[in-house]
Amino acid sequence: MISRSDGKDFHLLLADRPLPYPVEREGGRSQQVSVCFWYAYGHDEDLTRSTVVLLPGSVAKNTGIFRQIEWVADLLADELSRRQILAGFYCLECDSLKELSY
Repeated sequence: MISRSDGKDFHLLLADRPLPYPVEREGGRSQQVSVCFWYAYGHDEDLTRSTVVLLPGSVAKNTGIFRQIEWVADLLADELSRRQILAGFYCLECDSLKELSY
C-alpha cells in the first residue's frame, strides 16, 4: 500500500493497482497506465475524493513502477498541502504533475 498523511489534515492512499489507460479493449493496447488515489482533507473524514494520474508508457515499462507511484504520491501530497484539494485528473510529465481536463 502506498499512502501519505500528515497525521492531522490529510490522508492520501493508492486506491487500486495500476491499470492500462484507457481500459476499453477495442482501442487496442495502451502505452499509458493510470493510478487512482483516494484522499480526505480536513475534519470531515466522511468526505473522500479521488484523483487519477496517467503515467507515460516509459514509466509503465519500468520495473520500478511502484517507486514512480510513490513519487506521484509525494507530488500529490505536496499539492494537497498547498491547495487543500486535488484536480480529478493529472498526467506525470518530467517529474511534475500536469492537470488535465476530461
